[in-house]
Amino acid sequence: MFVVRVLASIVFVFLPLSATAQITLSPDDLRLSLGMTWEQEIATVLSSLEDTGFDIGSAGADQSSDLTGSISNSILAFVRSSVISLEQAPDAASFPDADYSVHNILTAPNATGGTDEIETYHYFQRSPVGDVLIGAEGPAGQVSFPLIDIGTPWPLEFGKSWTVENFSLDQTIAPGITSSGLYDYQYAVDAWGEIRLPAGTFDCLRVHQTGTGVFTFAGNAQLASLGEVTAEIDAYAWYARGIGAVAMVVETKQTFASGTLPPSTNTQIARLTEISIPVTAIAVESWGALKQKFAE
Repeated sequence: MFVVRVLASIVFVFLPLSATAQITLSPDDLRLSLGMTWEQEIATVLSSLEDTGFDIGSAGADQSSDLTGSISNSILAFVRSSVISLEQAPDAASFPDADYSVHNILTAPNATGGTDEIETYHYFQRSPVGDVLIGAEGPAGQVSFPLIDIGTPWPLEFGKSWTVENFSLDQTIAPGITSSGLYDYQYAVDAWGEIRLPAGTFDCLRVHQTGTGVFTFAGNAQLASLGEVTAEIDAYAWYARGIGAVAMVVETKQTFASGTLPPSTNTQIARLTEISIPVTAIAVESWGALKQKFAE
């Protein structure tokens, strides 16, 4: 559900999952359906996850976690999203490999004490490992994203873990601005069970991700002046059948080689507040038909 590409300048890779006999999820279980709509709250706190006091629950089997609590001293943003056909997306022709689009309206605080609404479209391609974000467009222009394969060991089960070392990634993060870096990540399916959110109660798998990335920017003088940026992350994501990620918690610690900025720590907590799923789901085969219709 949540699309996480770049947050505080480090790439986070969360993938659809597969679990135990109690909860089994394949990539096909996590395909989005045309007509799905949802709203998510994203809270940003300028401190560590521990300092927020937010309880993410325990690792282990058959857990029950409550993620409905308030988040103190947070900066709140809200995203309303809907899955639409390529025919409804304004510039789908710029992303010929896309199979569908997600229309987003972000409401976020601005510098004057009010809020701004930012409209974007995300373009997704169906792949053997799930629905992959390959492009986006918004007020700043269009951005294409490379397909990322981190060698996820399908099928995943509770207790399984894997490591990605020296993962090299060069990508455009905004029109004319690129980042290049090396990343080391560790993943573990560390819990399964019930999670309570403002949007309802879901049976989920939880994936714990830790890692470090070292990267630089180009195309923007202010970002390039930061030199090498080192970011350490400690993140959790919860995945539910027919939806994907229903919640994410990401703690990021950053240091800057140039000394231009002091070290920083922030935590982002994203969770579903509303969701609506069509009664009649679109069959897998129909996505190809929709794409062909658009091409014609």
